[in-house]
Amino acid sequence: AAFLASPRFGGDFHEFIHRADGLWGVLVGEVSGRGVPAALIGATARAYLRGELERVGEVADAFNRVNRWLASDVRRGMFVTAVYALLDPAQGRVTVACAGHKIPLLRVCQADGQLRVVQPEGIAFGFDKGPVFERRLQVVEVPIDPGDRLVLANGAPVRIQNAQGEELGEKAFYARVKKHSVTDTTQFLRALRRDLEQYAGEAGFQEDISVVTLSRNA
Repeated sequence: AAFLASPRFGGDFHEFIHRADGLWGVLVGEVSGRGVPAALIGATARAYLRGELERVGEVADAFNRVNRWLASDVRRGMFVTAVYALLDPAQGRVTVACAGHKIPLLRVCQADGQLRVVQPEGIAFGFDKGPVFERRLQVVEVPIDPGDRLVLANGAPVRIQNAQGEELGEKAFYARVKKHSVTDTTQFLRALRRDLEQYAGEAGFQEDISVVTLSRNA
């Protein structure tokens, strides 16, 4: 994982979650707004999500409980998005859930070299106290074949601006992920960081960046 800090702190986060049944979860979250309010909401959401996702059970049930609590805690207009991947190494697959997160799970497949996006339906935590969130939430399973790489990120990388004020955008970010995916994880993160820093130039990052990646040995 890589966390690239900016001068403007906020509430975005990433987390690794180890369940008692041996499964591992990878979580990336993003909070609306910046400053102290966002940081407080981010810390609350992170604690709620970690506590619930550590339990052995259905991912959808954990998301639903967290949403009910956050809907009561956050003030109107604030929300939290998240993408979560629960890894089953023995079966070679991940269970994926998304709560309104803009950047999907990215899967670069070694078999054909293509990048595929995995973005199950779901709305952000805190918008609705339960009925709509639970009705919209979708959970999917995705295989991880030998040599595949998965990447999760908050939305900050695609919003990086260059000296002309132009945003990097999703397609350009995905292209950089695909380009470096064949390297090992340490090299991948270094190369991706170098590309993002080069695009931002002297202005640097205006938002904190979280990127989490994993790959299956070929």
